[in-house]
Parts: sequence; structure tokens; C-alpha cells
Amino acid sequence: MRILKILFICVMIWGVPTYSFAQRKISGQVFSEKNEPLTGVTVFVEGKPTEITTTDQNGRFQIQTSKTALVFTYIGYKNQRVLLGEKSELNVILESDNKDLDEVVVVGYGKQSKRNITGAVSNIKSEDIVRTSSTTAAGALAGKVQGISVRAKDARPGRGAAIEIRNMGNPLYVIDGVAYGGQTGTDWVGTQNASGADIFNALNLEDIESISILKDAAAAVYGFRAARGVVLITTKKGSKNETAKININGYQGWQNITRFPTMANAAQYTRGLVEAAQNENRNPRSVYTPAELAKWQAGTEPGYQNNDYYDMVIRKNIPQRYINANVTGGSKNSNYFLSVGNLDQDAMIKDFSYKRTNLQANIEATILEGLTVGAQISGRQETTKDVGLPGGDGYFSSILAIFRNRPTVPAYANGNPAYPNHVNDFAYNPALFSRDIVGYKDNKYISGNVNLTTSYKTKFGLSAKGTVSYNYTNNKFDGFQYTYDVYRFENNNYNRTGGSDAGWRYKTDRVAVSRFAQFQLDYTKQIGDHNFSATIGYEKSDWDRTYSALGSNPTNNYIPLMKLAELNSLGDDWSYEARAGYIGRFNYNYKGKYLLEVLGRYDGSYLYYKGKEWGLFPGASLGWRISDESFFKPLKGVVNEMKIRASIGQTGLEEGVGMHGYLAGYNFGSGDAVLNGTYYPGIQPKSLPVRNLSWVKNTNYNVGLDLGLFDNKLTITADAFKIIRTGYPAQRYDVLLPSEIGYGLPNENLNKNGYYGVEGIATYTSKIGELNYVVSGNFTFSRYRAIESYKPRFSNSLNEYRNSAEDRWGGVWWGYQVVGRFESEEQIRNYAINNDGNNNRTQLPGDFIYKDVNGDGVINGMDERPIGYPTGWAPMMTFGGQNWTEL
Repeated sequence: MRILKILFICVMIWGVPTYSFAQRKISGQVFSEKNEPLTGVTVFVEGKPTEITTTDQNGRFQIQTSKTALVFTYIGYKNQRVLLGEKSELNVILESDNKDLDEVVVVGYGKQSKRNITGAVSNIKSEDIVRTSSTTAAGALAGKVQGISVRAKDARPGRGAAIEIRNMGNPLYVIDGVAYGGQTGTDWVGTQNASGADIFNALNLEDIESISILKDAAAAVYGFRAARGVVLITTKKGSKNETAKININGYQGWQNITRFPTMANAAQYTRGLVEAAQNENRNPRSVYTPAELAKWQAGTEPGYQNNDYYDMVIRKNIPQRYINANVTGGSKNSNYFLSVGNLDQDAMIKDFSYKRTNLQANIEATILEGLTVGAQISGRQETTKDVGLPGGDGYFSSILAIFRNRPTVPAYANGNPAYPNHVNDFAYNPALFSRDIVGYKDNKYISGNVNLTTSYKTKFGLSAKGTVSYNYTNNKFDGFQYTYDVYRFENNNYNRTGGSDAGWRYKTDRVAVSRFAQFQLDYTKQIGDHNFSATIGYEKSDWDRTYSALGSNPTNNYIPLMKLAELNSLGDDWSYEARAGYIGRFNYNYKGKYLLEVLGRYDGSYLYYKGKEWGLFPGASLGWRISDESFFKPLKGVVNEMKIRASIGQTGLEEGVGMHGYLAGYNFGSGDAVLNGTYYPGIQPKSLPVRNLSWVKNTNYNVGLDLGLFDNKLTITADAFKIIRTGYPAQRYDVLLPSEIGYGLPNENLNKNGYYGVEGIATYTSKIGELNYVVSGNFTFSRYRAIESYKPRFSNSLNEYRNSAEDRWGGVWWGYQVVGRFESEEQIRNYAINNDGNNNRTQLPGDFIYKDVNGDGVINGMDERPIGYPTGWAPMMTFGGQNWTEL
């Protein structure tokens, strides 16, 4: 018996280390080559694929094993086998296998693995952003990302292109977690209003790490301002334990206009005038005699030569220069990114130019275990120089001059450059287009931004982050239009026959200040194959702008100082915005296969009346990675990745109400009068206060598909969407107010409209030998539809057919349908349909023949049908692509 006890004890002692070894716990963290934690990496025991786990949002994992090696697999990265030895804590860096597959994507208030994203989120990285000659961030996105349209209204230096997400208008811009509001667009002299779009377009491209576009329920966490989508910009920050690197990039380019309408030359213009007179049954000789016309057609004699105003206005091969220098690196406990960039762009029109200097400093430091502080400091200075031409927009006036001037009239009297000619509209004579002759209109911008962040990460998955931000922008306009003379050469003399006799002086000063504060808690947890993460937060922001303007009529062209006696206008204005919101998001996935996201925001706006200023904006999305199912294995040789997504979310749109619109009161300075020779300042009652209006509810439905084929060399993303906007502001027409009151009813939430569309992108990445190449193409289709309006009324069925907007596509141009052209006078005389409303008496060979749609024998408004699309709207369909190679 004693021997049996000893034997039992020996067996137990021998078994203890074996049992302990079987239960050995291995933990660690997985990073990309950029030292970024990777979420969703599959970790399994070599030889035992059932012993498996995945990394959490911080790239961490835990697994128990009795074996000696672990295998790490992740889409877009090479599989890696790691020997354990005696180690129980691992730091693993995976090597990228597919550079086009983004490992981490910035989303609202956090980051997610691209594998786990369930919403419609487009993303573009730094290396693709800088592959452009564009001077603005919006221009750098043109043709590269699905779901957006990028339009530049002109070729003016420094003028930012406009971005629209799914054609819904100006989106919200969030830079390094800070949302920027403000008034978009420019005023009548081209001065910016320090909006988020202005700040975005002035970013230095070399400072941007990534840009994400939120297009569906993913934008719900931004509440009131996210109805038109959200653009998330992340700037570069450097990496810890990285040796300092100095990068200098620059380019020198030359600009030319690629397409412009061809203007008629003098021969074509004079012939056209003669033919027009003949077609109008006027005497052609009253325009030009045959001898004069022959001289214009030859174009060789003095006084009968062509004048090409396009060549006078537009220059060729105009330089554009850019240089950037940055330093990036880090130590064990800190990382930094410092950058300075300078852009110098001349215009294709003389004396117009744009210059910009950017500074960026991003610094982070871990001062205690888990506690990190950071600062993001940026500044920019911009200068835009214009010529003092008519109207507020000198650049447009220059372009307009090409169309307004006649090719038969020279720019200089008698060809003498000292005497600008008195052309038909002399203010648009290119001979005057010089800052030395007509003056200048200059804009100067100075902006500074400071973000301060503090974050703390615990060892059990909870982290906290606080951010405060302050942005200051000062925009100054300085305009001075000189007096000048124009001449005609008559009787061998240069006679002054016109010009500008009154100078113009105008100055504005805008100061815009944005303040922002945010506190956020994040929690991640992994229980077996179940992965959870949650985010809650609170933020508030405000934006205020002061504006002052002075105008005068100076007495000379030389002294730019204003005098009180010369003032003719004074303006003083103040604008303000304020918002606050509570944020929440919950993510769950099982084995990275079944994905769920629920998110929302409880948001408050300064625009609405008491009881209507807060709103809840929820969203939810689901994802199913079918490619991880066992039944999908036979297709894995071709289709490596396949994920189906669906989402529904609601955002808000602040529309139809202005600052303090809910207050009753009076407008000071309106209704002034002179009574018995005495001036009295007046006031007028404001319109009725807007108190029955709340935000427009923007509900976004989206389904999507993500595919990776041929070892993920070919990736495809496609989405179909429907956006319904209910409660769009409108006025009731069936409640009448006396016209003596002077105003109408306030807006209410009455109408309904939406957008419908599809989008997609396909990218192929491969290599030939040591040559890597990428080919990508994308398209977007999005069309506006009016769904319901308040109590529509029509006088008859034709009026309803022609003018109804009920459940109809928007952006339709009505007109006649052309079915041919008249080829002879005989055909016109014998044509039975009244084509011109005058029994065809005005018709000539070559005129269009219109379709008699209703068959009444007369072409009139009842024959008009939808034939095209109007100008000024964003295009319903856009497409683009890019390709690049590197060694």
C-alpha cells in the first residue's frame, strides 16, 4: 500500500508540469509595418487550428497552448509563424502582402479594421493623395474615390474645388477629430468665410495621412451637420522608436488651359453679320459692302485684321511651384511630425497669383504608463492677388472679356499700346488688365489652430481621451480701383472718349474663432470568439465671426489711405454658431464573421426654439463575411474575401432658419425716412418667429458588397443607396396674411425629397518583376427626386403634367424635340405643321423641325417634353480612375 501511495505521488508530481505546460497562456500585440495595432488578426496554434483567437481593437490577443509555435494570418498581410520558446508575451509585426488593402480606416470617433467596417466608408491614403498636381485637398481627390463629385468652377489660382458626397451638397469636415463649421462660399469680392471647406482646401497635401468619407449610417454620430456626409481628415504623427527622417519634396510645373470655346475670328464674325441681315430680310449692304466684306475675309490690310482676344487674355505655360520639408520620428515614449510647405501659383491671366505657406507640428508623448499627451499645432498664410476689374470678381471679368469684345475692334487705338481703345464695353478691354492701370483686389489670410489631447489607457480595455481645440482665422480684403482713360484715334489724333472717372476703395476685415471640446471613453473586450467595443462621449463647439467693411471714393490713384470725408459705406456684422452633443457607439463581431454596429448622437443646435433644439439621430449596420463560412471554401481559390453590408441611419439637416430666427423683434436701420427735411432712422418688424420648425430628418438606407479576388489583387466595392429627407422647410400657402404686413409665414417641416443611386470602385494591384502597378476605376450615380410637397394644386391636367414635382426626378429641362431640318424653301411651303407659330413664314432652310407631340398641327408649349438637364447642378453620374507604377 505504501508503495502504491509513493507511485501515485510520483505520477502526480510528474503530471503537474505537464498540465501546467498544457495550460500555458500566451498574450501579446500585433502591429503593422507602420507600428499601428491591427484589429481582427487571426491567431491559431500551429497544428491545432481549433485553438484560435483574434486580436482586439488595440491589436492585443490571449491564447492558451501546449505547442511551440503560433501562426498569424490577416488579409492583406503575409502569414507569419512565430516560435514561442520561453516567451509568454509577444510583439508581432506583420509584413504587408497587398499595399492597396488598407489595414486601419478612420471612422467617426475612432478607427476600425477595414475587414470589420459595415458602413459605406471610402478611404484614401497619403501616397494616393499626393499623386496630383492639384493645389487643394479637394482637387487631390478628383477621380480617386467613389461616392463623391469634385468640381472646380474656374481655374483661379488657389480656389478650392467643391466636394459633394452623393450629390447632397457641402459636407461636414472633421480634421484630427475636430469638426469645423462656419459659412461656406465667398462674398462678392471673393473673400472666404473661414468654413470647414476653406480650412480643408488649404491643407498641405504632404501633411495628410488619410481621408475617410462617411456616406451612410456611419455619419449618424455627427448628428445635425452630417446629412450631406462627413469628410474625416487625419494628419501625420510619426511613429515611436523611429529614427528621425527628413523628407524634402517639391515640383515645378507649367499650366495651360486644355479646353475653351473657340471664338469666331474677324472673317467669320463679319460674314455671320451679313448672313444674319439677309436672313432677317434686311439689306446686307447696310452692314458691310461687298468690298468691305472681302477685306475682312482677306484680313491683311491695316484696319481689317483679326483681333484674337483669347490670346490677349490667356497666357501659356504658366509656372506653378511647390516645396515641402518635413521631419518625422520618435523615441520610446514619444513621436513627432514637423512640416513646412510653400506653394506659389501664377494664373494664366496676367497679374493674378496665389501663394500659401503651411506649418504643421504634431507631437505625442507618454509621460506615465498609459498616459499620453499630445499637441497638434498648425498655421497657414495665404495671399491672393487680383486685378481691379469691374465687379467683385476680377478673374471672371477677364474671362468675360474674351466673349464681350469683337474681333473687328482692336484693343489699342491705332495699334498704339499707350492708348487703350474705346471698345464697345471698354471696362473689359484687355489693354487695361494691369494692376498698374486699373488697380488691385487682394485677399490675405492668416490662420492658426491648436489641438491639445490627453488620453489614458488601462490594462483592462478601458481608455479615456480629452480634446480641446482653438482655431483663429483673420481674412482681410484690400481693393483699390483707379481712374483711367480710353481713346479713339480720330483725324490723326488720340482723343479721350471715356474711361473711369471715379475711383473705388474697399476694405474688409473678418475674424473667425472656433472653439471645440470633447471627452470620450472607449472600451474593448474579447470573450472567446466574441469581440466587443463601445464608445461614449460628449462634445461642444462654437464659432463666431466679426466682420467690418469700409468703402470710399478716393480722390487720387496714389494714396491708399482712407479719409472720413471720402467714406461712402460702412458695414458691421456678427455671426455665431453653437452646438453640443452626446455620442454613443457599440460594435460586436463573432470571429470577425458576423458584424454589428449600433451608433447614434443626441445633438443640440442653436438654431431652434425651446423644446425643439435637441434631437436623437440613431444608426445601425450589419455585416456578414460570407468568405469565412465553411461552405465558401470551394470558391476561396478565386474569391478570397466577400462581405455583405447593410445599414440604416438618420442624420439631421439645419435648413430654413437663421441665427435667432425664433425670436420676435425689429430690424434696426430699415425703413429710414426724411420727414419735413429731417432724416429719421427707422425700424421694421421682423417676420414671424420660426418656432414650429425643427431639423430635416435625413434617413439613409444602404446595401453594399466588398470583394477580394485572385489573392486580393482585384478588390471591388459596390453600394446602392436611398436617402429620404422628410420635413424639408416650406411655407403654407393656404393661410393668408394681408400684404400690408410686409412678410409671409415662417417655414415649417412640410416637404419630402430624396436621392437614389449606386456607386462602385474596382482596383487591381500586381507586379511585373520588380515593377509594382495599380489600376483603379470608380463611378457614382446619384439623382435627386422630389417626393411630396405641401398640398399641391394645379389649374388643369397640362399644368400638373408640366409643373408638378410630386414623386418626380429633379433637374429636368423641358423643350421641343427635334426631328429634322428644313432642306429647301419648297419643303417649308408644303410643311403642314405650324412650326414657328407664324405659319412657317420665318422659317429658312437649315432651321429645326420640331415634333408635334399632341398632333394639333401647331408647335407650342403643349409640345414641350423633358429633353435634358439644367446647368448648375452637380452631375448625376461621375466616373474616374487612376493608375501608377513604382519600383
